Amino acid sequence: MRKSLSLLAVGAGAVLTLGLTGPVAQAQDAGAGLDVLAAQDVPCSTGVSESDYLEGYADCTNNTAGPVEFRVNIGCGLARDVSSEWVRLEPGQGAQAVAGCPPWSTGIVPGGVSAEHRAV
Repeated sequence: MRKSLSLLAVGAGAVLTLGLTGPVAQAQDAGAGLDVLAAQDVPCSTGVSESDYLEGYADCTNNTAGPVEFRVNIGCGLARDVSSEWVRLEPGQGAQAVAGCPPWSTGIVPGGVSAEHRAV
């Protein structure tokens, strides 16, 4: 009986292994990461405006072969965090996105300005 259970467990393991390496798993792997952009493909510099401590910006350039979108995200102290609208960049193009914290916030938190990008 013990030997039968052992063989059954080995057989079940083989079935599971075959299931994970079948066509469905391969199709999922093939599609993984198609819309993933590396940071060097869309380099961005971010910062806080010199004239307004409530305003943050991201300057980005599209070094890919297709269009991308980016936006700036800002952490606003005691107020709700904000994001700019998405800005579309064609290949080789650069632009700036700006967003501001509300006047009742305590300002942008340290390290609170980041850029986010995605393929279009």
